[in-house]
Amino acid sequence: MIMSLEPTSEEQEKFRSNFKIISSSFSSMPIKLPGTAFHRGIKARDRMYEMLDSIIARRRSGQEFQQDFLESLIMKHSKGGAEGEDDENKLTDKQLKDNVLTLLVAGHDTTTAALTWLIKFLEENPHVLEQLREEHRGIIANRKSGTDLTWSEVNNMPYTAKVISETLRRATVLPWYSRKASQDFEVDGYKIKKGWSVNLDVVSIHHDPEVFPDPQNFDPSRFDDPLRPFSFLGFGSGPRMCPGMNLAKIEICVFIHHLVTRYKWKPLDRDDSVQPTLVRMPKNKYPVLVEPL
Repeated sequence: MIMSLEPTSEEQEKFRSNFKIISSSFSSMPIKLPGTAFHRGIKARDRMYEMLDSIIARRRSGQEFQQDFLESLIMKHSKGGAEGEDDENKLTDKQLKDNVLTLLVAGHDTTTAALTWLIKFLEENPHVLEQLREEHRGIIANRKSGTDLTWSEVNNMPYTAKVISETLRRATVLPWYSRKASQDFEVDGYKIKKGWSVNLDVVSIHHDPEVFPDPQNFDPSRFDDPLRPFSFLGFGSGPRMCPGMNLAKIEICVFIHHLVTRYKWKPLDRDDSVQPTLVRMPKNKYPVLVEPL
């Protein structure tokens, strides 16, 4: 989908290992000294840049062609490549590589974490799982025999949408967002100057009992009625919302549909500890035993 790398190839393995280093460096102090997690992350990013340079060169020379995201970027943003566009409006090679890495970093661990928490919360709340199964069995019952899940069906899963939102609230996969102050302001006596970088504590927002009563309880019905503005930040808010929000929702809806209508599962290790990284995951990765229904 992104670069069409073979799952077992050496190139894929190098991408995977460097990707893990980058992910683990996100919450580190921005000190660019050898031996620090931040420095290791920068070096891993540079190695991924070099690998992307090689892949892009092979694509441009005609040695390789794939129908994927990278190929679309190369064709659209190569000098003189797309009709009707000035070269000054095209991405530079560095910007092209940054777009690919952003998609890899922002769209991989986040969705994986959301699905992991979803499986955990459904197992711990059987009444929610049963109501979810009823919705998806109804979809199958109304579908023409032998046909696959359709776009219109994905867009008509009201309870599923609430379960996804409650999963993102309860788990808070991304615990904070960084923003730049557009003006001077004050919060609880603390003065923030225009231009300062400000981190939003999303975990505290999502677990504020004044907004979400009994916040530790997994309750999709919280989303039956409209919420207070900016109280739910599962995909951020405002003009800088997650650009992959709709793709992530589709992926999760399709996953849920097949999971709850075909399988049952039980955890092999119960542990509520959270991994202290930028993307919040169960510390034990929540291993489960999966069986057909």
